[in-house]
Amino acid sequence: MKASSPPNELMAAWLRAAERFGTKAAPDLALQTGVGDRTLSGPVTASNGTPAWLRVMRATKAGGRTWEGSALAAATLDDEIPRPALIGEHEWSGPSGSMFQALLWERLTGRVVSRAPDLSEPVTLSDPWWTELRDGLEHLRRTAVPEHRQRSHTPGFIERMPRFIPELEGLDLTVPAWETSHCDLHWANLTAEPLAIIDWEGWGQAPVGYDVAVLHTYALPAPEMAAKVREVFADVMETEAGRFAQLVISAEVIQASERDDLHVRLLPYVRRRVGELLASM
Repeated sequence: MKASSPPNELMAAWLRAAERFGTKAAPDLALQTGVGDRTLSGPVTASNGTPAWLRVMRATKAGGRTWEGSALAAATLDDEIPRPALIGEHEWSGPSGSMFQALLWERLTGRVVSRAPDLSEPVTLSDPWWTELRDGLEHLRRTAVPEHRQRSHTPGFIERMPRFIPELEGLDLTVPAWETSHCDLHWANLTAEPLAIIDWEGWGQAPVGYDVAVLHTYALPAPEMAAKVREVFADVMETEAGRFAQLVISAEVIQASERDDLHVRLLPYVRRRVGELLASM
C-alpha cells in the first residue's frame, strides 16, 4: 500500500465510515491507498478512546471471495491465530452505483516486517516469533473453510502453469492436497513484536504448503531469510506437496512479472529457485 491522493468518491466513503463508527482521525492524516485505488485505510481513535484502523473498500458489487473474506475470517478463525480483532463492519451503495465496505479493526501494536511484500535485506525476528508463526499456521490449517468459499487457485490456472514454467509440460499437475491457508502470506502482511498476521481477504483452501511457499518466495532476494524459512518449515518445504506449492507461487510470480515492477524484481530469484526444484524432482 502507498500514501497518495485518493479518488474523491473513496475519500468521501472513508469519511462517511469514520463518522458512522463514531471515530476520530487527525485532521492532517495521510491515508493509504491500495492497489488500483480500490481501498483506503488509516489510523483512527474508536468511540471508546482505543486506537483503531479504518479500511474502506470499493467494489462494483457486494459479495464474493475478497468482499467477504476479512469478516468471515474474524468470525471463523481460532483466537490462537494472531491477528487484529474486527471491531465493526458497515456496507452501503454509493451514488455512482459502487458498493463500499468499511471494516474497523483493532490497531496493531507491532511493526510491519516489511513495507513491501518482498525482502531486500535480512530482518531481525526472534525465535519465539518463528515459533508463534508456526503455531498460528498449524491452527489455521486445522480450521474448516465454509463450503461455499472458492479455493485459491482454479483448475485452469494449475493447467496453465507450463506457460510460465515450460519444463512442467507433460507432467502430472494434480494438486497433491489442499489445506486452509492465509493465501497471501508475504512480509508486508506480518508484524513483529508482537506477531500478527493481517489482510485476510483471500483466505481459504490452497495447495498444502502454499503459505510457506509464498513466504519463502518473497524472501529469496534476502538469502539469509529464505534459508531461515527453509529451516523453520523444513517439514513442509521438503515434501512433494511443499515443492509443488513452490512451483505454484513461482508460476504466479512469473505471470505477474509481465505487469508489475515488484515481480520483475523477484523474477531472477524465482527462475533460479524453479531450476533447483526441478532438479530435485
